Amino acid sequence: MLRIVSLAALVLTFGLVPGAEAAPRAPQAAGSCSALATLDLSGIGTSSLAAAEVTREGHAFCSVTGYMTPQTRFEVLLPTTTWAGDYLQQGCGGFCGAVGLSLTDPSRTSGYQASYPPLANGQMVVAADDQGHESTTNIDTLWARNDPQLRVVFGYSSEHSLATTAKALIHAYYGRDAVHRYFDGVSDGGHEALDLAQRYPGDFDGIIAGAPANNWSPLAAMFQPWLARVNLDRNDHQILTAEKLPALHAAVLKACGAVITDPRACTFQPSSMRCPAGTDTPACLTAAQADVVRAFYRGPTDAQGRNLFDGGMPYGSELAWQLWAVQPAADPAAPNDTIAAGLGLNYLRNAAYWHNPPVTMGLRDVRFTAAEYQRQQEVGDIYDATNPDLRPFEARGGKIIVYHGWADQAIPPFATLNYYRAMLAYAGGYAAAQSFSRLYMIPGLYHCPCGQPADGSPPTVVDMMTPLVHWVRDGVPPGAVTSQAVLPFDPTRPAPRNDGLNSNYHFIGYASTYRTDAALWCRQDGPALRCTRHP
Repeated sequence: MLRIVSLAALVLTFGLVPGAEAAPRAPQAAGSCSALATLDLSGIGTSSLAAAEVTREGHAFCSVTGYMTPQTRFEVLLPTTTWAGDYLQQGCGGFCGAVGLSLTDPSRTSGYQASYPPLANGQMVVAADDQGHESTTNIDTLWARNDPQLRVVFGYSSEHSLATTAKALIHAYYGRDAVHRYFDGVSDGGHEALDLAQRYPGDFDGIIAGAPANNWSPLAAMFQPWLARVNLDRNDHQILTAEKLPALHAAVLKACGAVITDPRACTFQPSSMRCPAGTDTPACLTAAQADVVRAFYRGPTDAQGRNLFDGGMPYGSELAWQLWAVQPAADPAAPNDTIAAGLGLNYLRNAAYWHNPPVTMGLRDVRFTAAEYQRQQEVGDIYDATNPDLRPFEARGGKIIVYHGWADQAIPPFATLNYYRAMLAYAGGYAAAQSFSRLYMIPGLYHCPCGQPADGSPPTVVDMMTPLVHWVRDGVPPGAVTSQAVLPFDPTRPAPRNDGLNSNYHFIGYASTYRTDAALWCRQDGPALRCTRHP
């Protein structure tokens, strides 16, 4: 297994730099745990329902649970005797719907982030919320259908509310504020992370945005349903099946290298695996299957071939397509039962329009046109976190690490490249942006294990908390973060241009998406939700 370890992690482990040692532990809490249940937080829209001393992972905490207006459930764990002074807020995944904070995964949703010792050892206050609704699965969106305000909570306000609530609880319990405040999120959590940096730049000192779903509306409305739609045959069964993926992945690695360091440089063509006439085995692709694979790599396009999202599935991600986009041949419901179909259709049925289509909307009802892309922005700018101007966050001393797996099957990494490239224009260029930001592109990393036996090709563990904390606390900027010496990535360098299917994307919405006035800010005014382009 390839374990990603930063230089900062080695420095901290062996104590090679003065001042890099762990912060001293705080004294016993100033307030009582039970008293937090009756703390009046109505002024910030919070009601704490319960506060009790609990033991988690062998450490003692005061657990405070409650809700923030209108109905966002949360939990804050405050160490009773072991707090070292810092606060960590964790993001969510998919459409969220559950609290479920973690002391082992700093992001709580990645499935591959390394455990961060101060968190695991009960030295940090940690908190998470359900983004405004309770669901049994994180692909459910029925909560959004008839409640525009809950869309706003999910879209951008829940994490600011939790940051405000946690700050009040920390001060009430310990008699002082956190020394440093961190946010770590992956996928939807990465979207939350960028929303915080863009909309609420004073909430956090350090932010990790992993595989961010920040260009949310076309990702959910175009990319995800596209993966299922192009894999439908005339009888609504899947064309490409999971049995084909091992041979396809092996062929891609043979053509592009055992570890693909930039899929844009790969020129593999699915047609090179065409089955001989009259045959169909797991070792080859039929003509129809080769067309599906090509469409996967290119991503959603309109009839003129224009990209309706920032790109498609990257070379090297093929083994992670199972469950996300394809199923075994014996599955009669596929591709309608894939994660991509569920995310896309549920979003379109319940959350994408002010006046929603029928709940029976299916894959054949989705329109992949420029007009439909534009229609998505009417509501989508509530969800999208694409404002490239992070100067207010920088001015407050914030540090942000953005990372994405080059083999991410669920959120193409090209969207992150586009966002960071746009951000550099406001930061004064790549060199200037390094004073407060880093972008890492991780070879072989999938979006998540998501039912796969590994989390990358090769299997990968990511540690981003250690370098972020070392940067915020000690002023030491991150360098290489892997044993392969993966350095910060500069997306302004000329991209490979060739006839590969991950090359030469031209996202139709680039100019209209990555701009400072793209976000919608909404407030409840009596029975109406009123939205403008300014807070």
